Amino acid sequence: MTESKNRKKRGNLLRLLIHLALMMIAFIIILMLVFRWLNTYTRHGKYIEVPSVTGLSQEEAESLLAAGKLKAEVSDFQFDRNMTPGAVIKQQPEAGARVKDGRTIYLTINSGKEPLRMVPDVADNSSLRAAESRLRIEGFRLTEPVRIDGDLDWVYEVRYGDSVISAGTELPEGALLTIVAGNGNEVEEVEEADSTMIIEYDFFGDGL
Repeated sequence: MTESKNRKKRGNLLRLLIHLALMMIAFIIILMLVFRWLNTYTRHGKYIEVPSVTGLSQEEAESLLAAGKLKAEVSDFQFDRNMTPGAVIKQQPEAGARVKDGRTIYLTINSGKEPLRMVPDVADNSSLRAAESRLRIEGFRLTEPVRIDGDLDWVYEVRYGDSVISAGTELPEGALLTIVAGNGNEVEEVEEADSTMIIEYDFFGDGL
């Protein structure tokens, strides 16, 4: 009786071990299939080097990227006076980056339209230091200030080239402006001659 029970136990244990082994084999097979599918889906180890499209026209950049199985999308427009309107100013990811095929490359295109800035009200309204700060904040460049007789560092004019610029005038961003400020010397006032005191010599004739 005891021997029969032992044989039955050994038989049950053997079947259990066989089932566990089969489950382990099935798990390994499924795991291998999953990894193979992932490698195929993600094209593991296969990359494309992003070409440089900076400086090319938008159409040229899109064609070059499409030839490399990459997509192009315009993400922004900016102005660059040193580049042709419609040219690519920058790209993201940058040239040389390794990406999967089908990746979107974002392009910043030169708008060709120079942005304008409004000249703030600084003439006869602020000190030299305050005027310089406000003009630079608006995107303007500045020459050395021109000095004239007047209150020290008081702004009298803002010039663009040879023209005096009034507040609110729109100028290209980065325009070079000149501030005319006082040097601290008093302004010499020229008195006008009283016309009643001017006597024409010819009025009295030659007899005087």
